[in-house]
This record gives sequence, structure tokens and C-alpha cells, in this order.
Amino acid sequence: MPRALRIVVAFVLGLIAGEAVPIVGYIIATTYFGVFDRDGGGAMGAIFIMGPACALVVGTVAAIIVARRSAKARSEAQIADADSAA
Repeated sequence: MPRALRIVVAFVLGLIAGEAVPIVGYIIATTYFGVFDRDGGGAMGAIFIMGPACALVVGTVAAIIVARRSAKARSEAQIADADSAA
């Protein structure tokens, strides 16, 4: 798989995981901690404010991690090729 495609896939998967974190947190808070949200403002905040913010952070971090790991693997492969050619 090309390096750029891996980075994009990591970003998209990070977006999905990052969006799920505040939603799951809201569900846990309302279900297990007895938080009562009569007007739904907390749910809207979790979905429309915290969700995209967390999604961007987690997606960016995931893309950076994959990019750094693939760059490291690529440089190690080039060093190994240079050593075997010599």
C-alpha cells in the first residue's frame, strides 16, 4: 500500500475513533453517573462541538504517527539496500 494512502487511511480511522470518544463519554455520563440532560444541549455539544474537535486531534495524531513510522521503515529499508549493494 502506498505511503500516502496509509496516512490518509490512518487519518480517516482517527476521525471515526475521535468522533466516537465524546459520544461514548456522554452516554456513559448520562447512563451511569445519573446526569440528566432535559433539553439535549449536552448531547448536541458532545456530538457537534466536542466530536469534531476530538476527531481532528485524534485523526491528525494518527496520521503523524503512521507517517513517522513509514518514514522510519523506508529509511531503514534504504540503509539495508545500500548495505547489501556494497
